[in-house]
Amino acid sequence: MKIKCEVYRCGEKADTYLYLKDGADLEDLPEKLLDLLGELTPFLKLELSESSKLARIETNDVLLALADQGYYLQLPPGELLKSQAPGSGFIQ
Repeated sequence: MKIKCEVYRCGEKADTYLYLKDGADLEDLPEKLLDLLGELTPFLKLELSESSKLARIETNDVLLALADQGYYLQLPPGELLKSQAPGSGFIQ
């Protein structure tokens, strides 16, 4: 599986990035998620596949989230969002 995506840097939380599937729109994301993240700045565009390597997260987790919900939220190691709950789509 290969998925093109755009990565956004979060202005409210250091070392927090949002991976958004190519063709998806930020406005389609859950409102609560957007409120928590604040201003998002485009950071880079890339194409991910099973053989891709990412520094702090498992590529397969990102691919599955992008295919299923259209986005993946990367938080700093050991940090959770206050409203994060199993099945809510806010994943680390």
